[in-house]
Amino acid sequence: MGPPAVAAARLAAARTALARVVPTGPAPGWDGPAARAAAGAAAALGARHRALLADLDAVLAALVAAAATPGTAATDAALAAVLDAAGHPPPAPPGTVPLGGGRGPDPEGVARWWAGLDPDARAVLERERPALVGGLDGLPAAVRDRANRLVLAGAQEQARQEERVVLDRLAHARGAVALAAVGWQLHEVRTRLARLTAVAGAIDRPGRALLDLEVDPRRTDGEGVRAAVAQGDVDTAAHVGVYTPGFTTGVDELPARLGELESLAAAAGPGTATVAWYGYDAPQVGEVLDPDRSVLGRAAAEHGGQRLASFLDGLDAARGEDAHVTAIGHSYGSVVTAAALAPGGAEGVDDAVYLGSPGVGEAPGRPPGHAWVVEAPGDPVADTGWFGPDPNRMPGVTGLSAREVVLPDGRVLTGSQGHAGYLEPGSTSAANVAAVVGGRPGDAVLDRGVGVGDRLRRLVGG
Repeated sequence: MGPPAVAAARLAAARTALARVVPTGPAPGWDGPAARAAAGAAAALGARHRALLADLDAVLAALVAAAATPGTAATDAALAAVLDAAGHPPPAPPGTVPLGGGRGPDPEGVARWWAGLDPDARAVLERERPALVGGLDGLPAAVRDRANRLVLAGAQEQARQEERVVLDRLAHARGAVALAAVGWQLHEVRTRLARLTAVAGAIDRPGRALLDLEVDPRRTDGEGVRAAVAQGDVDTAAHVGVYTPGFTTGVDELPARLGELESLAAAAGPGTATVAWYGYDAPQVGEVLDPDRSVLGRAAAEHGGQRLASFLDGLDAARGEDAHVTAIGHSYGSVVTAAALAPGGAEGVDDAVYLGSPGVGEAPGRPPGHAWVVEAPGDPVADTGWFGPDPNRMPGVTGLSAREVVLPDGRVLTGSQGHAGYLEPGSTSAANVAAVVGGRPGDAVLDRGVGVGDRLRRLVGG
């Protein structure tokens, strides 16, 4: 056995021992500045641990090659290059992602940075920093999907470990106060685990891609799980529709939503991809009195709009050729969409569709002729005008019908009623949205959707 083979054997044993040492964070339930500092230190230590294992794997591979063909200039050069690279991470992306969200690095800059990396550097980043790679707007969909699936698997395992720890605490808890506290911890971790399971279920079908995933275990009641899931290849599709949900929504509804969007893409025509963008924390019922989170205010929409704008620009930056992109917002999601399309926001969007909108501001988010509104009869949210004039009364916004329609071939499209069901397969509303997404607005049935609520509001001066 030559020197390279001996070194490989010894290094393999050291690598095995190092792999058994897994850095862990603070115990669940510990909170405060010290806990956050400890969590950050543990995360940094874990990243360094994974990087060391990756370096060892690369050196081992080079040693094995050197043992197989000893003494050649090529193997010596390859081993020297690997040893020189060990401990030197690949270059970081331009800028940094602001803590807590908002717009991150410029997607165009991210796309250029990624294109300039060699394949080995890309592979190391995907393997060692999947959360970074999966969260960078401007990277190819396939790259983000692979990275985010790793993040998802890790988040699920972490949640399961936390569940086991909390269950053990529950078994040893004594007294009503302790039982209540531990019971709430168990509720939180199981809610988070259920939401992660919903994301896993949503991507467990051919043609699905996990374009974004963020997990913040510090958020209460399982919130803080954000995701974006594509149906179809957003990097090659001629038409891409991006749907943003509204009040009370969360990733737990992703499987059902993607079923609707799959039908919408089929109706839009070949070459259409759709995205369910649940990339912001939608306001919840319990947050109505919180000025930073209330559905009655714009704060959550402005914050979500920044994130959506970055995501939309990232879709454009990752492609070689432009796609026809339609942004679709439902309810409070229409306020988020309008914020994303405001001046200084996303630039690569061609059409915007507002479903059941409580208002999007004094001016629509897109130029005249490219903004659309659907208001179903009996939709109380769309009649409020809470965030500005009702879009069905605004110049430059075209109304799409949500009423029953009999097509020339005799087929009947069903009407929608109330605030839900705008994307129900077989409905007039869904067919009209599909026509816009598919670049066929001439096939849409027009109707501003003015109903009883609109007339009552006018009578009282609203």
